Amino acid sequence: MDDVGAFVERLVMLGRSSYTVRTYRLGVEHFIRWLAPRSLDDVTRQVVGEYISEFGAGADLATEHGRAPRTVNNRLAAMAAFFAFLIERDSHRAGAWSGRDNPVPTGPPGPAHGMSGRDLPRRGRLELRRREPRVLARDLDPSVAEHLAAEQVCVRDRAIVTLLLRTGQRVGDWSAEHGRHGVLGLRLSDVDRRRRAVTVLLKGARDEHRVPVTGDWWPLLDEYLATERDQADTSALWVGRRQAKGRPLRYPAFEASFRATAARLGVHATPHMFRHTVAQLLVDTAGLHVAQQILGHRNVSTTLEVSYSP
Repeated sequence: MDDVGAFVERLVMLGRSSYTVRTYRLGVEHFIRWLAPRSLDDVTRQVVGEYISEFGAGADLATEHGRAPRTVNNRLAAMAAFFAFLIERDSHRAGAWSGRDNPVPTGPPGPAHGMSGRDLPRRGRLELRRREPRVLARDLDPSVAEHLAAEQVCVRDRAIVTLLLRTGQRVGDWSAEHGRHGVLGLRLSDVDRRRRAVTVLLKGARDEHRVPVTGDWWPLLDEYLATERDQADTSALWVGRRQAKGRPLRYPAFEASFRATAARLGVHATPHMFRHTVAQLLVDTAGLHVAQQILGHRNVSTTLEVSYSP
């Protein structure tokens, strides 16, 4: 097995999402093609810097502005993980990368995570990272959010949007390629009636996160199960209604329905705004750390950013 294949196998063993596995593989393969005819053994920090400079400039793209900072940062992360894998692997077999430093430069380790059980120091920040422009989150007036939830076109969507508004969880998706997470990634077995809670998978790390749900949501769920879900042959809680009837509901279909309702009501809104709305309400009424726990953030600074409203 070649180096890239072994790296991909390691990512899968570590439980990385299919999206991460795919983008990291494509990124490393692009770097190796750029590097040819030189060998991976010849890679130094200077070589990495040259590659990132060219990659960021978008030398193979018809663009005046180059690649987005997030794209460059993702490529850096892929390369850092790849060379960390080579170093770890070769340390057990006296290979070419045994004892060498990672050629993707990093700064000193960052502060510890703020949540219980996540207090290990963060790894050093990648020095070649590009500054990503921060788009300030915008929330909805709570009364407008309630109106949007009530005016959805079907019971399923009323139940989903009400759940977003009551829990502040990510909308998420159910994807055969990228896995499931968030509210749209719920299975029937993730609904705990006895504890009046649902268990969602968090984005990225895929940790399970149990969230309590207020009493007004459960009648909506019961109505949806009785009148719209039928006996769909899937573990997914939410299923399609028309062309995708009986199959797991995907984000594009839900978002299109939500957007049509918002347009009909004359409201500029996206499903993700509900998360910011709930974050702001939680911070204002229960405090920052309660909001952090309910929203499932690893670091309290993320809660501050999400709850900030200009």
